[in-house]
Amino acid sequence: RLETLIDKRALKKFRERAMNNSEATTRGTAENDDIYFQNTEVRNKYYDDAVDNVVYYMNKINTITKRDYKLFNYYGHEDATDIIVAMGSVCGAIEETVYRLNKEGKKLGLVKVHLYRPFSVSHLLDELPKSVKRIAVLDRTKEVGSSGEPLYLDVVNALKDTDIKVIGGRYGLSSKNTTPAMIKAVYDNLQGDMKNGFTIGINDDVTNLSLDYDSSFRVNNNNYQM
Repeated sequence: RLETLIDKRALKKFRERAMNNSEATTRGTAENDDIYFQNTEVRNKYYDDAVDNVVYYMNKINTITKRDYKLFNYYGHEDATDIIVAMGSVCGAIEETVYRLNKEGKKLGLVKVHLYRPFSVSHLLDELPKSVKRIAVLDRTKEVGSSGEPLYLDVVNALKDTDIKVIGGRYGLSSKNTTPAMIKAVYDNLQGDMKNGFTIGINDDVTNLSLDYDSSFRVNNNNYQM
């Protein structure tokens, strides 16, 4: 049924423009300063339109699959004070941790990022509970020499006009395992020292950026459903 969403005529034109051996074309020729800047900026409208296009097709797919995928999906307490913003497979571990801790009386949440670029500030703000006071952004990359990782910097920019405090951290480089115990340490850090630029999943005894965690913490959520 998802095939009905594909514009076959547009797909055919796209394939005809693709590089292939039978119809050789020249690509990537040099552009001088008289036109390069203009050509770079004229692409803005395609990125501006991309957000609405993604939302449109997400809604179509949701209708077919009975899901609720959005550019950003929120999971957690409706009055959460502390949340994590992340994307990718780590969100499963975060959800389970949020479920366990909220059952114990915490007010925690998670914002899952499904469209990273273009980054829609308005859609992120729409998903955040009004009660949020502190946010930890988890990136699965390290930008050496930067003031922060990419997702963290985007969230900081999105919230620059609010009173929400934002910190960032790194996890999972080279598929380093990330457990609910480590995720709990992130929430503990939000409610404690708020160490910025932290790491989880390793013992950093050189620059001391890693968060300590209780490895005995388990979720055991028998009734949990993603």
